[in-house]
Amino acid sequence: MAHSAGRDALPEAALAAAGEERAPAGADPEKRRRILEAAVRTFGRRGFHEARIAEIAAAAKVAEGTVYLYFRSKEDLLGVVFDESMDDVLAKGRAIARSKGSAGERLTGLVDLHLEFIGSDRDLASVFQIELRRSARLVERFSRSKLVEYFRLLGGVLRDGIASGEFRRDLDPRLAVRVLFGASDEILSEWLMSGEKKPAADAKQLVGTLLRGFAAGEEKHVAARRRRNPR
Repeated sequence: MAHSAGRDALPEAALAAAGEERAPAGADPEKRRRILEAAVRTFGRRGFHEARIAEIAAAAKVAEGTVYLYFRSKEDLLGVVFDESMDDVLAKGRAIARSKGSAGERLTGLVDLHLEFIGSDRDLASVFQIELRRSARLVERFSRSKLVEYFRLLGGVLRDGIASGEFRRDLDPRLAVRVLFGASDEILSEWLMSGEKKPAADAKQLVGTLLRGFAAGEEKHVAARRRRNPR
């Protein structure tokens, strides 16, 4: 989520990312952090359209006018929640994609990042899985470029695996990215709606299933050989 940079004045760049043209006098990064955390809880539990700035301010223990010193509107506040959360996820994702593991290990790491990020906080999950998708305008404004970069990270690892011979050469990376993301997304949505403590599958299970495919393959051949040559 949002990261505190100490109690000194908030830098101009940070507030520019929040949609402000200049830092308010006496800006407090701790107060900004509380507002963002309160926004996640309020949007997640009340819904973006039903939530009110006054409710967010009360949850953050600040005056309603203080919220507007840091964020222009409720929509800008939602945008900062998304952008700063995704910036953190993408930084971790780049490190995973550049790591020295096999393509399968790196792919599992990227999917695990997705599942852990959303699956660790129900309020945040509600914001990402439900609230951002209720408006095509919000999706267009906030999610497209960040999601494209995540897809590129997945696609790059898939292409590495194809080039090295770890993955089959006829694999379509674009299709595989969408299968991976779609399966992860469905696992998270089902978890959110079900009320279960954790998602039904983890990254190792998901990636392993997709890499092995649904056919019996080698396991079937091994079983057949054992039937033919019992010991």
